Amino acid sequence: MPKPTKPPEKNITKNRSVNPSLHGSVNISIVKTGGGQPAAAEEKTPGSDFLSNEDIHKFCEDGRKRARKRAVERALDAEMLEGRLQNIPDVNGAMAGARARARRVTRWLKRIAQAEKMIAKWYAALYSAFEREYEAQLVKIGKGRAQQKPQRPFHWR
Repeated sequence: MPKPTKPPEKNITKNRSVNPSLHGSVNISIVKTGGGQPAAAEEKTPGSDFLSNEDIHKFCEDGRKRARKRAVERALDAEMLEGRLQNIPDVNGAMAGARARARRVTRWLKRIAQAEKMIAKWYAALYSAFEREYEAQLVKIGKGRAQQKPQRPFHWR
């Protein structure tokens, strides 16, 4: 079966001067691609079959790690964006209030970072609740498996 080809990308760069007298400008880069890829090409989440307790653990751990990574990235993005925005003067060229304006804008990105942090926390809580609710069944299943014999520790004489 032939592999689907990726449509060509279009790069569009737009320049807009915020205050021409101070030579401030904002560059916006937009990358447009063709339609989405078919669902079969999407990456499958580990453990999403939910066939065993290991699958549930993999699912929760993968979700927690991804959400944690996104939370850290969004928090850093918010700090970087705030640093950039607080150096842009208002339409009259005054810097008064630039930090407050930057904080008002980046507040939303900081909230996104907090939400990602909560998602990571909820994935951990999901697996803890699973273990708590199904502990009795998991213990029975664990006993049914062949247990490894403990190895004797090595000692010199």
